[in-house]
Amino acid sequence: MFYLNTFAMKCRVIVLCLFVLYSASCAKGPKPGEENENTQPAPVIELTPGEARVASSGNSIAFKLLGMIEEEGNFMISPLSLNFAMAMAWNGAAGNTAGQIQKALGFPQESPFDVNLYFKKLSASLPSADPASLLFIANSVWYKSDFPVKEGFLQINKQWFNALVTPLDFSNEQESLKAINEWCSKNTDKKIDKILDQIKPNEVMFLVNALYFKAPWKTKFDPKSTLPLKFNLDGGGSVDVPAMHKRFMVEYNKGEKYRAVTLPFGNGAFKMTIILPGEELGVADLYAELATAGAWENITQKSDSAQLGIYLPKFKFSTTLEFNDKLKMLGITDAFDGNANFSNIADYPQGDLRISKVLQKTVIEINEEGGEAAAVTSVGFDLTSVNPDRDFLANKPFLFVIWEQSTGTILFTGKVANPLN
Repeated sequence: MFYLNTFAMKCRVIVLCLFVLYSASCAKGPKPGEENENTQPAPVIELTPGEARVASSGNSIAFKLLGMIEEEGNFMISPLSLNFAMAMAWNGAAGNTAGQIQKALGFPQESPFDVNLYFKKLSASLPSADPASLLFIANSVWYKSDFPVKEGFLQINKQWFNALVTPLDFSNEQESLKAINEWCSKNTDKKIDKILDQIKPNEVMFLVNALYFKAPWKTKFDPKSTLPLKFNLDGGGSVDVPAMHKRFMVEYNKGEKYRAVTLPFGNGAFKMTIILPGEELGVADLYAELATAGAWENITQKSDSAQLGIYLPKFKFSTTLEFNDKLKMLGITDAFDGNANFSNIADYPQGDLRISKVLQKTVIEINEEGGEAAAVTSVGFDLTSVNPDRDFLANKPFLFVIWEQSTGTILFTGKVANPLN
């Protein structure tokens, strides 16, 4: 599935594999049209000023990454998962390599203690934010048993990232693959059961983060109200897609280039914001604006409550992306070449130990509750009955963001170009 960079045999390679899952279906969801029975209020996760800066910078970087992805179809990334894995690697970096990672991830002035404390706080606080939702954050370090990794590096990842640390006999490739892939399957509820096909001779370590999220809508959509919707594609043409429909109070924001609605999950700790480009505009027209400082906060913190008819296509897709070039564009260059300095992982000459490939695999499903809507084709939908002041019609490519409300932390973000793909 994954093809990794090849280096001289003397070169040791770190591979960061990231994989995440989101599913909207959940057995603990409410009945159609009713609010979730879980009334426990969403907690406030307190961040220090420095941690708030890291969170805000991370969100801006998320939208910069979106703009770098050249996928024409559907795709999703997890900025949070990427940050966890890169922060683990950062703890093994030194010199200019460490400085580049630190600046690119948005914490150039923070101490290692403060940065690691921030990620430990997220690991502890996010999974318990909503009893109606499931959120798992898992980290692991897998290394070749004869690779002289420094104990301090392993202890940092155990202490701050609660990482599973496991030496493996990489010469027994099948057993090593089985161990890593079984961990992957376990921590994604068996939705992603294989992340590696092979271990190459020059590979000595894998740093892995898994992020799994499953939640019910706070107010569930009724499958009986699901309608066929004409969805206009980029470049012309259209497809008929099943769209969930309900009229209710939502958070609404309108800018010069977009309209956005925010729909809560569970007790409201986690939310999904749908950002629809304005007329004559496309998703690509939004990236630069959203990446500017304060733009995302303007959408999430300055929304008004409005009763709107929501027409949201159901969608389900998976994405596998490589982040090497994108991280280089953010300023992380030394980590991938002969200038790499990971001397806090092991004592090798500069450049011998480097990152070979940063991979992320994501899966997402959005529906009424996770069930089928068998009668969808029997109901027509007349676009002329839609009033833009009273309805939010996601009938062309749009962005989505899944985030935690008190910290603003973005878990997932992506683009839906065609809900049927």
